[in-house]
Amino acid sequence: MAKALTREFRFELSVLMLAVGVVMTFISGVGLFVPKLPSYLIGFQPAIKTIGPWLYWLLVIGPILLVGGVWWFVDSVKKTLELLKYLKVDSKAKFVKNMEEIEYLAWVLPRKYEDMVIDKKRQFKM
Repeated sequence: MAKALTREFRFELSVLMLAVGVVMTFISGVGLFVPKLPSYLIGFQPAIKTIGPWLYWLLVIGPILLVGGVWWFVDSVKKTLELLKYLKVDSKAKFVKNMEEIEYLAWVLPRKYEDMVIDKKRQFKM
Protein backbone atom coordinates (compact mmCIF):
# COMPACT_ATOMS: atom_id res chain seq x y z
CA MET A 1 0.00 0.00 0.00
CA ALA A 2 1.37 3.40 -0.96
CA LYS A 3 2.05 5.96 1.72
CA ALA A 4 0.57 9.44 1.71
CA LEU A 5 2.61 12.09 -0.08
CA THR A 6 3.11 13.96 3.20
CA ARG A 7 4.84 10.89 4.61
CA GLU A 8 6.72 9.79 1.52
CA PHE A 9 8.13 13.27 0.84
CA ARG A 10 8.22 14.62 4.38
CA PHE A 11 11.82 15.90 4.17
CA GLU A 12 11.31 17.63 0.84
CA LEU A 13 7.97 19.16 1.84
CA SER A 14 9.31 20.42 5.16
CA VAL A 15 12.23 22.16 3.44
CA LEU A 16 9.88 23.62 0.83
CA MET A 17 7.54 24.86 3.54
CA LEU A 18 10.47 26.40 5.40
CA ALA A 19 11.80 28.12 2.25
CA VAL A 20 8.39 29.53 1.29
CA GLY A 21 7.98 30.80 4.86
CA VAL A 22 11.37 32.53 4.74
CA VAL A 23 10.63 34.19 1.39
CA MET A 24 7.13 35.29 2.43
CA THR A 25 8.34 36.68 5.75
CA PHE A 26 11.27 38.48 4.15
CA ILE A 27 9.29 40.06 1.30
CA SER A 28 6.44 41.15 3.55
CA GLY A 29 8.82 42.46 6.20
CA VAL A 30 10.79 44.47 3.66
CA GLY A 31 7.62 45.68 1.94
CA LEU A 32 5.97 46.85 5.14
CA PHE A 33 8.86 48.05 7.29
CA VAL A 34 11.36 49.50 4.81
CA PRO A 35 9.76 52.59 3.24
CA LYS A 36 12.59 53.35 0.79
CA LEU A 37 14.40 50.28 -0.45
CA PRO A 38 18.20 50.43 -0.52
CA SER A 39 19.95 49.59 -3.78
CA TYR A 40 20.73 46.00 -2.77
CA LEU A 41 17.01 45.29 -2.18
CA ILE A 42 15.68 47.10 -5.24
CA GLY A 43 15.26 43.74 -7.04
CA PHE A 44 12.37 42.93 -4.69
CA GLN A 45 10.42 46.07 -5.68
CA PRO A 46 8.36 44.39 -8.46
CA ALA A 47 7.32 41.54 -6.14
CA ILE A 48 6.37 43.97 -3.39
CA LYS A 49 4.31 46.11 -5.79
CA THR A 50 2.58 43.03 -7.21
CA ILE A 51 1.64 41.68 -3.79
CA GLY A 52 0.47 45.11 -2.63
CA PRO A 53 -2.17 44.94 0.11
CA TRP A 54 -1.57 41.21 0.61
CA LEU A 55 1.72 41.99 2.38
CA TYR A 56 -0.08 41.97 5.73
CA TRP A 57 -1.38 38.46 5.08
CA LEU A 58 2.09 37.32 4.04
CA LEU A 59 3.45 38.75 7.28
CA VAL A 60 1.03 36.48 9.17
CA ILE A 61 1.27 33.35 7.00
CA GLY A 62 5.03 33.52 6.37
CA PRO A 63 6.18 33.03 9.99
CA ILE A 64 3.60 30.29 10.48
CA LEU A 65 5.01 28.39 7.49
CA LEU A 66 8.55 29.12 8.67
CA VAL A 67 8.00 27.76 12.17
CA GLY A 68 5.94 24.83 10.86
CA GLY A 69 8.62 23.93 8.31
CA VAL A 70 11.39 24.07 10.92
CA TRP A 71 9.37 21.97 13.36
CA TRP A 72 8.47 19.37 10.71
CA PHE A 73 12.06 19.12 9.45
CA VAL A 74 13.52 18.79 12.97
CA ASP A 75 10.85 16.21 13.85
CA SER A 76 11.69 14.22 10.72
CA VAL A 77 15.41 14.24 11.46
CA LYS A 78 14.84 13.22 15.10
CA LYS A 79 12.57 10.34 14.12
CA THR A 80 15.00 9.17 11.44
CA LEU A 81 17.94 9.20 13.85
CA GLU A 82 15.88 7.39 16.47
CA LEU A 83 14.86 4.66 14.02
CA LEU A 84 18.44 4.25 12.78
CA LYS A 85 19.56 3.88 16.40
CA TYR A 86 17.02 1.10 16.88
CA LEU A 87 18.12 -0.60 13.66
CA LYS A 88 21.80 -0.68 14.72
CA VAL A 89 20.94 -3.03 17.59
CA ASP A 90 22.47 -6.48 17.24
CA SER A 91 20.34 -8.11 19.90
CA LYS A 92 17.03 -9.65 18.83
CA ALA A 93 15.67 -9.23 22.37
CA LYS A 94 16.31 -5.46 22.34
CA PHE A 95 14.82 -5.21 18.86
CA VAL A 96 11.65 -7.07 19.88
CA LYS A 97 11.41 -5.02 23.08
CA ASN A 98 11.29 -1.81 21.02
CA MET A 99 9.17 -3.23 18.19
CA GLU A 100 6.15 -1.02 18.81
CA GLU A 101 8.23 2.17 18.61
CA ILE A 102 10.18 0.86 15.60
CA GLU A 103 7.01 0.06 13.67
CA TYR A 104 5.52 3.45 14.49
CA LEU A 105 8.64 5.24 13.26
CA ALA A 106 8.73 3.11 10.11
CA TRP A 107 5.07 3.97 9.47
CA VAL A 108 5.65 7.73 9.91
CA LEU A 109 8.83 7.94 7.83
CA PRO A 110 9.19 7.37 4.07
CA ARG A 111 8.93 3.88 2.55
CA LYS A 112 12.68 3.25 2.44
CA TYR A 113 12.79 3.21 6.25
CA GLU A 114 9.95 0.70 6.36
CA ASP A 115 11.99 -1.47 3.98
CA MET A 116 14.97 -1.17 6.33
CA VAL A 117 12.83 -2.46 9.22
CA ILE A 118 11.61 -5.37 7.08
CA ASP A 119 15.22 -6.24 6.24
CA LYS A 120 16.16 -6.13 9.92
CA LYS A 121 13.23 -8.43 10.74
CA ARG A 122 14.46 -10.85 8.09
CA GLN A 123 17.92 -10.69 9.58
CA PHE A 124 16.46 -11.74 12.95
CA LYS A 125 14.20 -14.31 11.22
CA MET A 126 11.00 -12.73 12.44
